[in-house]
Order: sequence, then structure tokens, then C-alpha cells
Amino acid sequence: MSTTTTTVVEHKTLEEEAYEQEHPSVSDHCLVCYSDLQTTGITACGHNHICGLCHLRLRHLHSDKKCPICKATNDRVIVDEPGKVWDEYPMWGDELGGNFIFRQDVGMFFTNPYHVDEIQPLFGYHCTVPQCSYDGITPEQPQCTMAPDHKKNPKQRPPPKKSKNPVRALQDHLRVKHRLTICKLCIDFKRDFVSRLPRFTPTQLKHHQEKGDGDTSGFKGHPVCEFCKPKRFYDLTQLHLHLQKDHYKCHICEKQGKANQYFRDYQALEKHFDRHHLLCKDPQCLAARFVVFENEIDLRAHELHIHGGTTTGDTKI
Repeated sequence: MSTTTTTVVEHKTLEEEAYEQEHPSVSDHCLVCYSDLQTTGITACGHNHICGLCHLRLRHLHSDKKCPICKATNDRVIVDEPGKVWDEYPMWGDELGGNFIFRQDVGMFFTNPYHVDEIQPLFGYHCTVPQCSYDGITPEQPQCTMAPDHKKNPKQRPPPKKSKNPVRALQDHLRVKHRLTICKLCIDFKRDFVSRLPRFTPTQLKHHQEKGDGDTSGFKGHPVCEFCKPKRFYDLTQLHLHLQKDHYKCHICEKQGKANQYFRDYQALEKHFDRHHLLCKDPQCLAARFVVFENEIDLRAHELHIHGGTTTGDTKI
């Protein structure tokens, strides 16, 4: 008696095939920026589905050496083709073989071609304006402003200017040669590599600071301090730090659930105390500052305990 084995072949529907094309395997894409994993960061913790550029941004721009997935600290990251694991590499200190170069500043290994073609340009200070050869390395020769008779004598030529820091030199070049600039706040707070920050005209810079870079960018502009206009800050966190350091906050409003009640100076805050709360009018308390109360009972208790009676005689009840 013979038996027949039947193999059932499952065919995917057109909807399933379309979904797989639109949603490929996560292993083919970076879990942070969702770009194709042409190169990946290989780590000791084993989460190797984050591209080398995202690892580089975290480590260089944010000084963050933690894995975005498990938060384990990785002192070293190897950037190589996907499909390999940490234990395959014969690492010896900062050496990983002749095909790799190690960047001490970020603790990352890169293959030599990838480092030359992709990583080094990121740390450069090129102009990026089409057909401009400024590379941030070769100093630009200043035009001689001396009389023609002196140009013939090299000894009388003006001495070369001292080299500036590369960011300042790039800003000067953009301003003088192209009438462009880079947002200084974005440079100072390392929004991205200088080589990748946009170059703005004055009008574009104003729009960038006030409105941001468009809905798809997620950036809504640099907030301004209403007391220090036109001074702007990188983000709301930096603005709040400035407000807490350089301006005054009503602690009673904060206690009552009215957050972010700031005032330009203490004189403005004292007027607020007098209008909306109960301010002790004794000269010593006025000189001491911040002697203010939420209700009449606390004020009267303070007057009896400190001053032996009422200080002004007027009441707000």
C-alpha cells in the first residue's frame, strides 16, 4: 500500500506582497533614522541595526555613548557591513587590523575607504556653495591694498593674517564671498555637523530663527526672550534656563499652579506682588525683598511675630 505526500504551497496575496514592499524587514533599515543599512554600527551589546552615522551623531554631537535600544554604554563601536557580530573582530586595544581606522574622539572604528569618503567630509568646513573651492584648510589669500609701487617688493607686502578657528573662518568666507551665513545657535549647540548645516541668506536666517525649517523638519524656530528681544535661544530648555538665571519668577503663582510667571526685574515682580498678593510694607521687609504672602492670615501672623502688630493698617479683605 503506497502513501502519497502532498505539499501545500501558500501563495501570498497581492495585498500581502504590497505590504512587504512598503514595510521591509527592520534589519534592512536603521532603527533610528530608518535609512538603508549600507553600513551598520556593531556593538558589544549586540544591537546592530543602527547605522554608523546615527552612532556618530550621538557620540560626537551629544556625547552619548549609550545604545539607543538597551541604554548599555558602548566604549567602542565598529562600523562595517551588516551581518557581522562583535566577537568576529580581533580587537586589540585601539587596533582592529590594517583595513580599519580608529577615531579616538568618538571611540569608533571605520573602514579606511568609508572614513575617507564619508566621515572626514562630515568634520570638514567646506563652503558647499556650487563651484566654490573653499575647503576650510587652505587659507584664502587677502587682496593687497598697498600702492602699486610696493607690490613689486615682497618685503613690503603686508604680513599674512593669523589663522582663525575654522568655524569663524568659514563664516567670514560665506559672508564676504557669498553673502550667506550659518545659524550661530545651531553651531554652538551642535544641531548637526557644520558641514551639513544649511547656509542662509539674511532673509532665510530670519525665517529659520522665527518660524523654523518647514513642517517636515520638526524644527519650529529658536524661541525669543520677551524681555531681551531680539535675543534668541536654541530651544525652550535654554530659554527657561535663561529666565531662571537672569529674570524673576513669582513663587506664589507657581504654588497656585500658575506656571512660568516671569518678570523682567524685581521692580516688576514687586508690583505684581502688591497687586495680586499680600506684600509686607515694612521698610525692612521691602529692603529684604520677597516678603510676600498668599493670604491675609499668613500676613497678619508675620506682622505680629516680626513687627509686633500691623505695618500699614490697610487690608485687602
